[in-house]
Parts: sequence; C-alpha cells; structure tokens
Amino acid sequence: MHRLLRTLLMVVVLCSILGIASTSFTDDSVALKTNFFTDSGGLLVRSPSLLYVKELAQNSLLSLQYTMDRVRIPPYRGISAKPVALDGTTGASKPASDSSSNGYYSKTRNEFTANLTAQRWGVTAYYSLENDYTGRLLSAGVNQDFNRKNTNLAFSLGYGYDTISPLGRKATYQRRNLLVNATLTQTLSPVTIMRVGLDVSQVRGYQNNPYRTVFVLGSPTLENHPKERFRVAGFAKLNTYFKRAHAALWLDYRLYGDDWGIISNTISVKLHQQISQRLLMRYRYRFYTQTAADFYRANYPLLTASAFYTEDYKLEPFYSHLFGFMVSYGLEPLADTVPFLAHTTLDVKYERFFTSNTFTANIYQVGMTVHY
Repeated sequence: MHRLLRTLLMVVVLCSILGIASTSFTDDSVALKTNFFTDSGGLLVRSPSLLYVKELAQNSLLSLQYTMDRVRIPPYRGISAKPVALDGTTGASKPASDSSSNGYYSKTRNEFTANLTAQRWGVTAYYSLENDYTGRLLSAGVNQDFNRKNTNLAFSLGYGYDTISPLGRKATYQRRNLLVNATLTQTLSPVTIMRVGLDVSQVRGYQNNPYRTVFVLGSPTLENHPKERFRVAGFAKLNTYFKRAHAALWLDYRLYGDDWGIISNTISVKLHQQISQRLLMRYRYRFYTQTAADFYRANYPLLTASAFYTEDYKLEPFYSHLFGFMVSYGLEPLADTVPFLAHTTLDVKYERFFTSNTFTANIYQVGMTVHY
C-alpha cells in the first residue's frame, strides 16, 4: 500500500511539472502510468511508463513512449537451476548460474516505442534493452478508405531482430521475426463498427529460455525448442454504442494456430460505462483456451540429441480467465487549486488472471493523463 501511495504521489508531481511546463496545444497529451504485476510464484514487476502524443498536423500524430520494467524474481524452489513460473509481461528469467540462487534476483528492462501516423500510413519503431536481451522491431503500414469512408483496408509489414546473451555464457543467440497484418474495418451503422483481420508471422532462431530447465530421465536439462515457428491468427471485433445507456460494448474473438501444434481460442468482452460527466467505468473479461505443443510432455522418459524439451507453461494445454475493471475520473473539480488538472484524468485499474495449470497473477495500474 505504501509503495502504491508513493507511486501515485510521483505521478502527481511529474504530471504537475509537465502541465506547468507545457503550452496550450490542442490534442496533445502526456500520460504517466505505473503497472504492478504479481504472480503465484512470488514474482513482482513494476512498470512505470511515460507516453507523449503530439499533433504535428491535421490527421498526423507522433507518439513517444518509454517504459521501465523493474523485475524481482523470487528464489528458486526445488533444485537451484529450476526457475519458477515466469513473468507473462516481460518473460524475465533468473540466470541459473546467478550466485544469489537462494535470494531474490532483480533486473531492469528499458523499452522505447515511437509511432508516427498520418491519414493513410503509419510507422512504428521499438527498442528494448536488458542485461541479457535486446529487442528491436520496425514496422510500416498503409490504409485506404472505400465506400464513402465506410470501409477501410489496412496492411502492415514488420521485422523484428532480437539478440539473446545469457549471463554466465560466452554464447550469443539471434531471433528474427517477420510479421504481416491485413485488417478490414466496416461501418455497419452510425454506432456500430466491425473489424476482421489476419496476422501472420514467421519466427526463426533461438526461441527457448536460456536458463530454464526440464526434467529428462529425472535429471535437469536445459530446454530445447524448435528454431522455426510459423504463426497464423484470425480475429473479429465488433464495437457498438448504446446511446440511452451511455455505454459501449466491445466484443473480440481470435483463433490462433502454429506449426508447433498449438491451437487457441480467445473470447474477450469489454463494457465501457459513462457514469457521469467525469466518471467512466470499464469492465473486462477474457477467456482463453489452447492445445499443447506437439513436443510438450509432462515427463520426458528419453534423452536424444534431436528431441525438443520444454518447461514453459505457455506450451501446455490449459485454459485461463482474466477479469477486472478500470476507473477513469476527470479531475476538473481540483483545477482551482492546480490549474492543469482541468484537463487531467486519473486512471486506476485492477485485473485478475488465473489458469487451469495453477498459475495466477494480479495486475494493478495507476496513472494520469494530461491533455493540453
């Protein structure tokens, strides 16, 4: 609780500085938020982020975001080289050779994202850095309106290049990812929009966790995943607004498959409810289910040079639930004391995540957005 109060105070102070230092531009904003992620294995992730959005011209926006993930990983349970369940947000892991195997291990990831969008095109650059992992992604997209702007077709292409340098080893590994996306958006009525699309990606290179082990013949062995993975996902979204109720309903469905043998289904529902002029509530529920990877086994009785082994719970067969809510409140009543609060929104979010294979997590977020 004290950590949450300190974070909220930091949000207020930084947003005050940004608000005082800014001039009155339209449609520009600064958002400062902090996420907290805790799971059933004792993992803690704190992720403060700062997002700046600037209108460059009509229908042209530049957004810059910085996020710092501060990860604290608990002591290993069982053998010293056997990590507990990993963070679903960052994928952070504790080196098996770390000298503090009986204590907590902390690491930091810095993430930078830049996005430039115009009426018919957009470009995104992503870069993340931590002590044993560097991630890079560059993507570009175009879109075109048809049917009196009631139909929009968008296409994007991205390329990712990651470098993995496990601590305690002299080896360095690479992973490359080619991503293609096509999306069709159709206006069905003045208050309803439908979107369907297809995501395709080809991943090549090192894809297992360099520290995680799996039991083979009763002994811990470093996991080994295939070096190639082809992924396809189709999705459909329906957003509609109920004028009398001052509410919006978002429905999502996603079907995913890859050549590792995993097939998954995701159903998501979001309800946005305008309670008053300043108060907005959002309720969320998501159900997810998947089959196992072809090479997943609860036990590996044989050890062969060509076999694949995994201890990643995300490759097991499981289903999961996520539910939560978010409260957004306009701080205009406090503007007499702090003028910039006239255009400031306070956001508080809580979500609960749990799976059929006993993994659970709590996700908290607190933040403020300043429009100036």
